[in-house]
Amino acid sequence: MNISMIIPAAGMSSRHIFNKLLQPTDDSTVIESTINSYLNHKFDIIVITGFESDKLLSVIPTFTKDKINIYHNANFEAGYSTSIKLGVKSARNNCDYFGFGLGDKPFIQHDTIQLIVNILTKNRPGILIPTFDGIPGHPSFFSKDYYNDFMQISGDSGGKELLNAYPNDVMYFPVNDRGIILDMDMYYKQNES
Repeated sequence: MNISMIIPAAGMSSRHIFNKLLQPTDDSTVIESTINSYLNHKFDIIVITGFESDKLLSVIPTFTKDKINIYHNANFEAGYSTSIKLGVKSARNNCDYFGFGLGDKPFIQHDTIQLIVNILTKNRPGILIPTFDGIPGHPSFFSKDYYNDFMQISGDSGGKELLNAYPNDVMYFPVNDRGIILDMDMYYKQNES
């Protein structure tokens, strides 16, 4: 089974005075940590850049660039959907599933990703969404059969439109990893209090 893991990293971090993807986490940046989460899995990795693309490219190590495909979304200001569409178009002919791992979620555990992939491989649902305490998270997976549906999304919408359109196709799978829901916005709020 071929899985293309699409990592949208084009947003403007409009709620922050800095680009959250460039902030340090341990010994790297948020975007590096996120990409590294997926490198040891059998994914075709697609990173979609946009805002401050040059800065993002400068922190992605050379050895990583050989293992991933990077596409620039020149239309990123038109909303999140433009990055999703670019990623899906880029992956279309090479995969059975589109995976989505958001650029600002660097806390997902390696074992969690492998567990989710094992469930995906065994059950082959149309859509697979991991949950933590009942809250949907990432990475999420959509069969390539939804390609045309992805091409219809607009603005800041992503896969949620498909979840609403095809509720019977969705398999929710609980995991014991808060990292699937912990993005940088939540992380900053946590550390401010």
